[in-house]
Amino acid sequence: MRDNKDHLLLVDDEVAQLEALKEVLEADDRVIHTAQTGEQAKRLFEKLEIDLLIADLMLPGEIGGIELLELARAQETSTEVILVTGHGTVDNAIEAMKKGAYDYLTKPVDIRRLRAVTEKALEVSHMLRRQRELESALRGESGFMGIIGESPAIVRVFERIKAVAPIDSTVLITGESGTGKELVADAIHNVSRRAEGPLVKVNCSAIPESLMESELFGHEKGAFTGATDSRPGKFEQSSGGTIVLDEIGDVPLRLQPKLLRVLENSTVERLGGRGTKQLDLRVVSSTNRDLDEAVRKGEFRQDLLYRLRVVTIDLPPLRCRKEDIPRLVEYFLKRLSLQLRREIEGLSEEAMAVFMEYEWPGNIRELKHALEQMAIFSPDPILSNVPETIIKKRTFEGANLSGIPIRDLEKQAILETLKEFGGDKKQAAEALGIGLRTLYRKLEEYGEI
Repeated sequence: MRDNKDHLLLVDDEVAQLEALKEVLEADDRVIHTAQTGEQAKRLFEKLEIDLLIADLMLPGEIGGIELLELARAQETSTEVILVTGHGTVDNAIEAMKKGAYDYLTKPVDIRRLRAVTEKALEVSHMLRRQRELESALRGESGFMGIIGESPAIVRVFERIKAVAPIDSTVLITGESGTGKELVADAIHNVSRRAEGPLVKVNCSAIPESLMESELFGHEKGAFTGATDSRPGKFEQSSGGTIVLDEIGDVPLRLQPKLLRVLENSTVERLGGRGTKQLDLRVVSSTNRDLDEAVRKGEFRQDLLYRLRVVTIDLPPLRCRKEDIPRLVEYFLKRLSLQLRREIEGLSEEAMAVFMEYEWPGNIRELKHALEQMAIFSPDPILSNVPETIIKKRTFEGANLSGIPIRDLEKQAILETLKEFGGDKKQAAEALGIGLRTLYRKLEEYGEI
């Protein structure tokens, strides 16, 4: 298993030059390997996972700097290559850059330039390594950050993540509750150049409106009753990294202009403050609401929506990617086997048939909860005890509903879902694809609160 340190391979036939490079580049978060010939370097390169190769262009023997560069590129590694050359071979070094070298240095090596180029090359190597992990998911070799699937619909999502992650564009993730919007936000951050920075998540629907301004933008001492000290908000806390604004559609209209200013200027003004603070952050937001409809109703600012969705990633509901259900079942059952410390082989043919036919209104979250319930209550390695709630919902879906008032159907769906989740309103709202505040409002209408 790879450690958390950067591995550098320095290659030069002059011992004094090799030792000088090593001394300059040594750091606590680096492991430095050395070689005096191309052949030695080739053996080390094939045995280790090298992040950065710094090699003299001219080496004794048949393997020189160009050959090591070609080796790195042929193996499709995330290794970046910097070549060191004398003044007489600069043209060769420039030609090497056309073949994929990150940069070149001339002798005598300028120490400040060496350090600067090394830092930048390692940043690129880190990004490429994270992209390789994402490519693995695209090829279906493994899940990436818990996102599982090979269907055309989910592959399109992977491709959009791959395209947008390396740049700092603002991203809006849309989709029904339970489709995996949080996992997509995690993937965007972890494949980006900001992966080493903070990832701050804010659930806008869970913050009381009276506290949201302070939570997002921070406050100064004395800004309001109870503000006994100054405190940075979520935007300041995420500077240098990524902030994820979940359920962005629930941000109150009165705060939306201030949010727009943060997005446009990358500055924030604390509640009760007199000046602004410059930020370095990326904003990713998500919603299960139709924000265009919210704009038409006057509940959401159109200029803010335009700024939020520079890039949109729309997650398909599970009913539109049913071919992924067997892989999702396998993935979750493996995790349950570890959690419950017993072997769970899979679903019975009958249970899998039900899973493939069911519409999954709660999407992947509902699938996961169903499997967990089945595993807990069945000691058998082959699970067949499909939850009653799914059986009832399938009957409900296939029933003749003509003539029944929509309000009654809505009420039945909400109350049954609430019962399914043991009265947990947050989980019920997520499964239904509505906001928590909407659920409370509906329950008030039904006289259930």
